[in-house]
Amino acid sequence: MQNLHIFGEQKKTDWVIFENLEKVESKTLTEEGSAIRLNSGKYRKLKAISSVDPDVLYSTCKQFLPLNELEVLNKWEPSWGKVREDILNSKVELWNQCMHESACQYAPEVVSTKAYWKSVQQHIWFCTSSSELKEDIRTCFMLDFYITVQKEGRTKQSNLTRSWLSPINVQEEDLQELVLYTANAAMEKLDARPFPSGSYALILGPLAAPGIFHEVVGHGLEADIASIPQSAFHQRLGAMVGCEKVTIIDDPTKEGLPGSYSLDDEGTIAQQTTLIEKGRVVNYLSHLHTGHPTNGHGRVINYQHLPLVRMSNTFLLPGTDDPEEMVSDTEVGLYVKKAINGDVNMITGEFEIHVAEGYLIEKGQITSPILPTTLKGDGQKLLQSIDRVGNDFAIHSEVRGGCGKLGQSPLPVSAGSPTVRVLDWYVKGADR
Repeated sequence: MQNLHIFGEQKKTDWVIFENLEKVESKTLTEEGSAIRLNSGKYRKLKAISSVDPDVLYSTCKQFLPLNELEVLNKWEPSWGKVREDILNSKVELWNQCMHESACQYAPEVVSTKAYWKSVQQHIWFCTSSSELKEDIRTCFMLDFYITVQKEGRTKQSNLTRSWLSPINVQEEDLQELVLYTANAAMEKLDARPFPSGSYALILGPLAAPGIFHEVVGHGLEADIASIPQSAFHQRLGAMVGCEKVTIIDDPTKEGLPGSYSLDDEGTIAQQTTLIEKGRVVNYLSHLHTGHPTNGHGRVINYQHLPLVRMSNTFLLPGTDDPEEMVSDTEVGLYVKKAINGDVNMITGEFEIHVAEGYLIEKGQITSPILPTTLKGDGQKLLQSIDRVGNDFAIHSEVRGGCGKLGQSPLPVSAGSPTVRVLDWYVKGADR
Protein backbone atom coordinates (compact mmCIF):
# COMPACT_ATOMS: atom_id res chain seq x y z
CA MET A 1 0.00 0.00 0.00
CA GLN A 2 1.31 3.43 -0.99
CA ASN A 3 1.63 6.20 1.57
CA LEU A 4 2.70 9.80 1.33
CA HIS A 5 5.21 11.65 3.49
CA ILE A 6 5.96 15.35 3.29
CA PHE A 7 9.15 16.74 4.79
CA GLY A 8 9.95 20.44 4.80
CA GLU A 9 12.84 22.46 6.16
CA GLN A 10 14.13 25.97 6.56
CA LYS A 11 17.75 26.21 7.58
CA LYS A 12 20.11 29.09 8.25
CA THR A 13 23.85 28.63 8.71
CA ASP A 14 26.14 31.50 9.73
CA TRP A 15 29.93 31.29 9.42
CA VAL A 16 32.58 33.66 10.73
CA ILE A 17 36.26 32.85 10.27
CA PHE A 18 39.08 34.71 11.99
CA GLU A 19 42.80 34.52 11.29
CA ASN A 20 44.45 36.03 14.32
CA LEU A 21 42.35 39.19 14.92
CA GLU A 22 41.23 39.65 11.32
CA LYS A 23 37.80 38.54 10.18
CA VAL A 24 38.65 36.88 6.86
CA GLU A 25 35.25 35.44 6.00
CA SER A 26 31.66 35.93 7.03
CA LYS A 27 28.74 34.34 5.25
CA THR A 28 25.17 33.19 5.68
CA LEU A 29 23.65 30.23 3.86
CA THR A 30 19.92 29.59 3.76
CA GLU A 31 18.00 26.56 2.53
CA GLU A 32 14.27 26.14 2.11
CA GLY A 33 12.40 23.30 0.51
CA SER A 34 10.11 20.31 0.75
CA ALA A 35 10.28 16.65 -0.15
CA ILE A 36 7.24 14.69 -1.31
CA ARG A 37 8.04 11.06 -0.54
CA LEU A 38 6.01 8.20 -1.97
CA ASN A 39 6.53 4.92 -0.14
CA SER A 40 5.25 1.54 -1.29
CA GLY A 41 6.95 -1.33 0.54
CA LYS A 42 10.66 -1.10 -0.22
CA TYR A 43 9.99 1.21 -3.17
CA ARG A 44 10.56 4.87 -2.44
CA LYS A 45 10.30 7.89 -4.70
CA LEU A 46 11.08 11.52 -3.96
CA LYS A 47 10.06 14.81 -5.52
CA ALA A 48 11.98 17.81 -4.17
CA ILE A 49 10.60 21.36 -4.35
CA SER A 50 12.42 24.51 -3.30
CA SER A 51 9.44 25.82 -1.31
CA VAL A 52 7.41 25.03 1.79
CA ASP A 53 4.31 26.82 0.52
CA PRO A 54 1.24 24.50 0.52
CA ASP A 55 -0.07 25.94 -2.78
CA VAL A 56 3.21 25.15 -4.52
CA LEU A 57 3.18 21.66 -3.04
CA TYR A 58 -0.41 21.10 -4.14
CA SER A 59 0.20 22.14 -7.74
CA THR A 60 3.16 19.78 -7.92
CA CYS A 61 1.53 16.84 -6.16
CA LYS A 62 -1.68 16.81 -8.18
CA GLN A 63 0.27 15.83 -11.29
CA PHE A 64 1.02 12.36 -9.98
CA LEU A 65 -0.96 11.75 -6.77
CA PRO A 66 -4.59 10.65 -6.19
CA LEU A 67 -6.84 13.41 -4.94
CA ASN A 68 -7.44 11.64 -1.62
CA GLU A 69 -3.70 11.67 -0.98
CA LEU A 70 -3.66 15.44 -1.42
CA GLU A 71 -5.85 15.92 1.64
CA VAL A 72 -2.66 15.76 3.67
CA LEU A 73 -1.88 19.27 2.43
CA ASN A 74 -4.83 20.61 4.42
CA LYS A 75 -2.67 19.97 7.49
CA TRP A 76 0.41 21.62 6.00
CA GLU A 77 0.81 25.03 7.61
CA PRO A 78 4.47 25.46 8.43
CA SER A 79 5.42 28.77 9.98
CA TRP A 80 8.92 30.14 10.36
CA GLY A 81 9.80 32.10 13.44
CA LYS A 82 10.17 29.69 16.34
CA VAL A 83 13.91 29.29 15.84
CA ARG A 84 16.11 31.04 18.38
CA GLU A 85 17.29 34.43 17.19
CA ASP A 86 20.85 33.90 18.43
CA ILE A 87 23.23 34.86 15.63
CA LEU A 88 26.93 35.48 15.28
CA ASN A 89 27.49 38.97 16.60
CA SER A 90 30.05 41.31 18.12
CA LYS A 91 30.45 38.97 21.10
CA VAL A 92 32.26 36.55 18.83
CA GLU A 93 34.83 39.22 17.95
CA LEU A 94 35.47 39.85 21.64
CA TRP A 95 35.77 36.11 22.37
CA ASN A 96 38.14 35.68 19.46
CA GLN A 97 40.32 38.57 20.62
CA CYS A 98 40.58 37.16 24.15
CA MET A 99 41.43 33.68 22.85
CA HIS A 100 44.06 34.99 20.43
CA GLU A 101 45.72 37.10 23.12
CA SER A 102 45.71 34.18 25.59
CA ALA A 103 47.32 31.94 22.98
CA CYS A 104 50.06 34.47 22.22
CA GLN A 105 50.78 34.90 25.93
CA TYR A 106 51.10 31.14 26.40
CA ALA A 107 54.49 30.92 24.67
CA PRO A 108 56.66 32.99 22.29
CA GLU A 109 56.50 30.09 19.81
CA VAL A 110 52.81 30.78 19.11
CA VAL A 111 52.70 32.53 15.73
CA SER A 112 49.03 32.46 14.75
CA THR A 113 45.50 31.41 15.60
CA LYS A 114 42.49 30.58 13.47
CA ALA A 115 38.89 30.26 14.59
CA TYR A 116 35.87 28.88 12.75
CA TRP A 117 32.60 29.98 14.38
CA LYS A 118 29.43 28.37 13.10
CA SER A 119 25.77 28.82 14.04
CA VAL A 120 23.09 26.49 12.67
CA GLN A 121 19.35 27.07 13.05
CA GLN A 122 17.01 24.58 11.41
CA HIS A 123 13.23 24.20 11.51
CA ILE A 124 11.72 21.03 10.04
CA TRP A 125 8.12 19.90 9.49
CA PHE A 126 6.78 16.43 8.76
CA CYS A 127 3.38 14.86 8.10
CA THR A 128 1.91 11.80 6.40
CA SER A 129 -1.41 10.81 4.86
CA SER A 130 -2.55 9.67 8.30
CA SER A 131 -0.68 11.88 10.79
CA GLU A 132 -0.83 15.44 12.00
CA LEU A 133 1.88 17.98 11.29
CA LYS A 134 4.96 17.54 13.50
CA GLU A 135 7.88 19.92 13.82
CA ASP A 136 11.35 20.14 15.28
CA ILE A 137 13.67 23.06 15.95
CA ARG A 138 17.38 22.30 15.91
CA THR A 139 20.03 24.81 16.90
CA CYS A 140 23.74 24.46 17.52
CA PHE A 141 26.63 26.89 17.99
CA MET A 142 30.12 25.57 17.30
CA LEU A 143 33.78 26.52 17.40
CA ASP A 144 36.87 24.97 15.81
CA PHE A 145 40.03 26.68 17.14
CA TYR A 146 43.58 26.28 15.77
CA ILE A 147 46.97 27.36 17.13
CA THR A 148 50.17 27.31 15.06
CA VAL A 149 53.63 27.30 16.65
CA GLN A 150 57.13 27.60 15.21
CA LYS A 151 60.54 26.70 16.59
CA GLU A 152 63.90 26.34 14.84
CA GLY A 153 62.34 26.05 11.42
CA ARG A 154 59.65 23.56 12.48
CA THR A 155 55.96 24.46 12.28
CA LYS A 156 53.23 22.52 14.08
CA GLN A 157 49.52 23.02 14.57
CA SER A 158 46.80 21.70 16.84
CA ASN A 159 43.07 22.31 17.12
CA LEU A 160 40.10 21.55 19.34
CA THR A 161 36.32 21.81 18.88
CA ARG A 162 33.42 22.72 21.14
CA SER A 163 29.65 23.03 20.69
CA TRP A 164 26.81 24.64 22.61
CA LEU A 165 23.06 24.93 22.15
CA SER A 166 23.45 28.65 21.36
CA PRO A 167 25.87 31.55 22.01
CA ILE A 168 24.11 32.37 25.28
CA ASN A 169 25.39 29.04 26.67
CA VAL A 170 29.05 29.87 26.08
CA GLN A 171 31.15 30.26 29.22
CA GLU A 172 34.41 32.19 28.98
CA GLU A 173 36.17 29.59 31.12
CA ASP A 174 35.32 27.01 28.43
CA LEU A 175 37.11 29.14 25.87
CA GLN A 176 40.18 29.62 28.06
CA GLU A 177 40.38 25.89 28.71
CA LEU A 178 40.21 25.28 24.97
CA VAL A 179 43.08 27.72 24.34
CA LEU A 180 45.32 26.15 26.97
CA TYR A 181 44.69 22.62 25.72
CA THR A 182 45.32 23.55 22.09
CA ALA A 183 48.43 25.59 22.79
CA ASN A 184 49.94 22.85 24.95
CA ALA A 185 49.22 20.21 22.30
CA ALA A 186 50.80 22.31 19.56
CA MET A 187 53.91 23.00 21.65
CA GLU A 188 54.42 19.33 22.48
CA LYS A 189 54.36 18.45 18.78
CA LEU A 190 57.54 20.50 18.32
CA ASP A 191 59.48 17.82 20.21
CA ALA A 192 57.84 14.81 18.52
CA ARG A 193 60.20 12.01 17.55
CA PRO A 194 60.02 8.79 15.53
CA PHE A 195 59.35 5.48 17.21
CA PRO A 196 59.77 1.84 16.19
CA SER A 197 57.00 -0.26 14.66
CA GLY A 198 55.67 -3.02 16.86
CA SER A 199 52.88 -4.32 19.05
CA TYR A 200 51.81 -1.94 21.78
CA ALA A 201 49.10 -1.53 24.33
CA LEU A 202 47.05 1.41 23.11
CA ILE A 203 45.49 3.91 25.45
CA LEU A 204 42.92 5.89 23.50
CA GLY A 205 42.20 9.21 25.18
CA PRO A 206 38.71 10.75 25.33
CA LEU A 207 39.43 12.93 22.27
CA ALA A 208 40.79 10.01 20.23
CA ALA A 209 38.41 7.16 20.97
CA PRO A 210 35.08 8.81 19.96
CA GLY A 211 35.87 9.20 16.27
CA ILE A 212 37.35 5.72 16.09
CA PHE A 213 34.27 4.04 17.54
CA HIS A 214 31.99 6.14 15.34
CA GLU A 215 33.79 4.92 12.24
CA VAL A 216 34.67 1.31 12.97
CA VAL A 217 31.68 0.28 15.11
CA GLY A 218 28.86 2.78 14.60
CA HIS A 219 28.49 2.38 10.84
CA GLY A 220 28.49 -1.39 11.12
CA LEU A 221 25.53 -1.21 13.51
CA GLU A 222 23.37 0.78 11.10
CA ALA A 223 20.66 -1.69 10.06
CA ASP A 224 21.08 -1.22 6.31
CA ILE A 225 24.80 -1.95 6.60
CA ALA A 226 24.25 -4.87 9.00
CA SER A 227 21.80 -6.43 6.53
CA ILE A 228 24.63 -7.03 4.04
CA PRO A 229 25.86 -10.65 4.45
CA GLN A 230 29.53 -9.62 4.23
CA SER A 231 29.20 -6.96 6.93
CA ALA A 232 30.91 -7.23 10.30
CA PHE A 233 27.67 -7.25 12.35
CA HIS A 234 25.41 -9.22 10.01
CA GLN A 235 23.03 -11.38 12.08
CA ARG A 236 25.00 -10.59 15.24
CA LEU A 237 22.14 -9.57 17.53
CA GLY A 238 22.80 -11.18 20.89
CA ALA A 239 26.43 -11.93 20.05
CA MET A 240 29.21 -11.10 22.51
CA VAL A 241 31.59 -8.83 20.60
CA GLY A 242 33.60 -7.19 23.39
CA CYS A 243 34.31 -7.21 27.09
CA GLU A 244 31.54 -6.51 29.60
CA LYS A 245 32.91 -3.01 30.18
CA VAL A 246 31.83 -1.91 26.70
CA THR A 247 28.41 -0.25 26.30
CA ILE A 248 27.75 1.89 23.22
CA ILE A 249 24.65 4.02 22.68
CA ASP A 250 23.42 6.53 20.12
CA ASP A 251 21.54 9.46 21.63
CA PRO A 252 20.03 12.24 19.49
CA THR A 253 18.15 13.68 22.49
CA LYS A 254 21.15 15.36 24.15
CA GLU A 255 20.81 19.11 23.52
CA GLY A 256 23.55 21.34 22.17
CA LEU A 257 25.35 18.81 19.98
CA PRO A 258 25.57 18.85 16.17
CA GLY A 259 23.80 15.49 15.87
CA SER A 260 20.88 16.32 18.19
CA TYR A 261 17.19 16.36 17.28
CA SER A 262 13.85 15.56 18.90
CA LEU A 263 12.22 14.29 15.72
CA ASP A 264 14.05 12.42 12.97
CA ASP A 265 13.56 13.25 9.29
CA GLU A 266 10.86 10.59 8.93
CA GLY A 267 8.75 12.01 11.73
CA THR A 268 9.79 9.45 14.36
CA ILE A 269 10.35 10.69 17.92
CA ALA A 270 14.06 10.58 18.72
CA GLN A 271 15.16 8.09 21.31
CA GLN A 272 18.35 6.91 22.93
CA THR A 273 19.25 3.54 21.46
CA THR A 274 21.60 1.05 23.10
CA LEU A 275 23.63 -0.77 20.46
CA ILE A 276 26.10 -2.77 22.53
CA GLU A 277 25.34 -3.52 26.18
CA LYS A 278 28.08 -5.00 28.35
CA GLY A 279 29.85 -6.30 25.28
CA ARG A 280 26.77 -7.79 23.60
CA VAL A 281 25.01 -6.49 20.45
CA VAL A 282 21.44 -5.66 21.48
CA ASN A 283 20.14 -3.46 18.66
CA TYR A 284 20.81 -1.77 15.33
CA LEU A 285 20.14 1.80 14.32
CA SER A 286 17.09 1.81 12.04
CA HIS A 287 14.53 3.85 10.14
CA LEU A 288 11.17 3.07 8.55
CA HIS A 289 12.56 1.02 5.68
CA THR A 290 15.14 -1.33 7.19
CA GLY A 291 12.96 -4.26 8.25
CA HIS A 292 13.68 -3.44 11.91
CA PRO A 293 11.36 -1.34 14.08
CA THR A 294 12.43 2.28 13.61
CA ASN A 295 14.24 3.92 16.53
CA GLY A 296 14.33 7.39 15.01
CA HIS A 297 17.53 7.33 12.97
CA GLY A 298 16.24 8.23 9.50
CA ARG A 299 18.19 11.36 8.53
CA VAL A 300 18.93 13.49 5.47
CA ILE A 301 21.48 16.20 4.75
CA ASN A 302 18.65 18.23 3.21
CA TYR A 303 15.18 17.92 1.71
CA GLN A 304 16.54 16.82 -1.68
CA HIS A 305 17.50 13.34 -0.41
CA LEU A 306 15.74 10.21 0.78
CA PRO A 307 16.41 9.29 4.41
CA LEU A 308 19.25 6.92 5.26
CA VAL A 309 19.95 5.15 8.55
CA ARG A 310 22.44 7.47 10.26
CA MET A 311 24.13 7.94 13.59
CA SER A 312 23.51 11.08 15.66
CA ASN A 313 25.58 11.36 18.87
CA THR A 314 27.36 8.04 19.39
CA PHE A 315 28.82 7.38 22.83
CA LEU A 316 30.93 4.70 24.45
CA LEU A 317 29.66 5.05 28.02
CA PRO A 318 32.11 5.60 30.89
CA GLY A 319 33.38 2.76 33.01
CA THR A 320 35.00 2.76 36.43
CA ASP A 321 38.70 2.49 35.60
CA ASP A 322 41.11 5.27 36.55
CA PRO A 323 42.87 6.63 33.43
CA GLU A 324 46.05 7.34 35.39
CA GLU A 325 46.15 3.73 36.60
CA MET A 326 45.73 2.53 33.02
CA VAL A 327 48.94 4.34 32.16
CA SER A 328 50.87 3.28 35.25
CA ASP A 329 49.90 -0.37 34.62
CA THR A 330 51.20 -0.24 31.03
CA GLU A 331 54.87 -1.16 30.69
CA VAL A 332 55.21 -0.24 27.01
CA GLY A 333 52.47 1.43 25.01
CA LEU A 334 51.19 4.28 22.94
CA TYR A 335 48.93 6.99 24.33
CA VAL A 336 46.71 8.32 21.54
CA LYS A 337 45.64 11.79 22.57
CA LYS A 338 43.91 12.68 19.31
CA ALA A 339 43.00 10.74 16.19
CA ILE A 340 41.55 11.88 12.89
CA ASN A 341 39.58 9.89 10.37
CA GLY A 342 41.42 7.88 7.78
CA ASP A 343 40.09 5.17 5.52
CA VAL A 344 37.29 2.97 6.89
CA ASN A 345 35.33 0.20 5.22
CA MET A 346 31.96 0.67 6.91
CA ILE A 347 30.85 -2.84 5.84
CA THR A 348 33.77 -4.91 7.13
CA GLY A 349 34.95 -2.48 9.81
CA GLU A 350 38.52 -2.54 8.52
CA PHE A 351 40.18 0.79 9.17
CA GLU A 352 43.27 2.93 8.87
CA ILE A 353 43.09 5.78 11.40
CA HIS A 354 45.64 8.57 11.66
CA VAL A 355 47.14 9.43 15.04
CA ALA A 356 47.44 13.22 15.05
CA GLU A 357 48.78 13.49 18.62
CA GLY A 358 50.42 10.55 20.35
CA TYR A 359 52.93 9.79 23.10
CA LEU A 360 55.09 6.85 24.09
CA ILE A 361 54.34 5.07 27.35
CA GLU A 362 57.49 3.71 28.96
CA LYS A 363 57.53 1.92 32.30
CA GLY A 364 54.11 3.26 33.20
CA GLN A 365 54.85 6.88 32.32
CA ILE A 366 53.77 9.05 29.38
CA THR A 367 57.04 10.24 27.90
CA SER A 368 57.92 11.52 24.43
CA PRO A 369 55.46 12.91 21.89
CA ILE A 370 55.67 10.94 18.65
CA LEU A 371 55.38 11.84 15.00
CA PRO A 372 51.98 11.28 13.35
CA THR A 373 51.36 7.63 12.60
CA THR A 374 48.67 5.16 11.62
CA LEU A 375 46.58 2.52 13.36
CA LYS A 376 45.28 -0.35 11.26
CA GLY A 377 42.87 -3.17 12.07
CA ASP A 378 39.18 -4.00 12.19
CA GLY A 379 36.38 -2.93 14.47
CA GLN A 380 35.53 -6.36 15.86
CA LYS A 381 39.10 -7.02 16.92
CA LEU A 382 39.23 -3.56 18.48
CA LEU A 383 36.18 -4.31 20.64
CA GLN A 384 37.57 -7.69 21.65
CA SER A 385 40.93 -6.18 22.63
CA ILE A 386 39.55 -3.63 25.12
CA ASP A 387 40.31 -4.50 28.73
CA ARG A 388 39.71 -1.20 30.55
CA VAL A 389 37.21 1.65 30.20
CA GLY A 390 37.82 4.90 32.05
CA ASN A 391 35.61 7.21 34.07
CA ASP A 392 36.61 10.40 32.22
CA PHE A 393 33.92 10.62 29.53
CA ALA A 394 34.22 13.53 27.05
CA ILE A 395 32.45 14.54 23.84
CA HIS A 396 34.08 15.43 20.54
CA SER A 397 31.91 17.63 18.33
CA GLU A 398 32.25 17.78 14.57
CA VAL A 399 32.19 21.38 13.42
CA ARG A 400 33.15 22.06 9.82
CA GLY A 401 32.74 18.52 8.57
CA GLY A 402 30.47 15.67 9.49
CA CYS A 403 29.60 12.10 8.63
CA GLY A 404 29.39 10.82 5.07
CA LYS A 405 27.40 7.90 3.69
CA LEU A 406 26.24 6.97 0.18
CA GLY A 407 26.77 10.46 -1.16
CA GLN A 408 25.04 12.29 1.68
CA SER A 409 27.71 14.40 3.33
CA PRO A 410 28.40 16.17 5.58
CA LEU A 411 25.75 15.18 8.12
CA PRO A 412 26.17 16.79 11.58
CA VAL A 413 27.18 14.25 14.23
CA SER A 414 29.17 14.03 17.42
CA ALA A 415 30.76 11.23 19.41
CA GLY A 416 31.93 10.68 22.96
CA SER A 417 34.05 8.26 24.97
CA PRO A 418 36.18 7.95 28.06
CA THR A 419 39.78 6.75 27.98
CA VAL A 420 40.01 3.14 26.76
CA ARG A 421 42.89 0.64 26.88
CA VAL A 422 43.35 -1.75 23.97
CA LEU A 423 45.79 -4.65 24.38
CA ASP A 424 48.44 -5.81 21.92
CA TRP A 425 47.90 -3.68 18.83
CA TYR A 426 50.35 -3.43 15.94
CA VAL A 427 51.37 0.14 15.15
CA LYS A 428 53.33 1.23 12.11
CA GLY A 429 56.32 3.31 13.15
CA ALA A 430 56.89 6.87 11.99
CA ASP A 431 60.01 8.44 10.49
CA ARG A 432 61.01 12.05 10.82
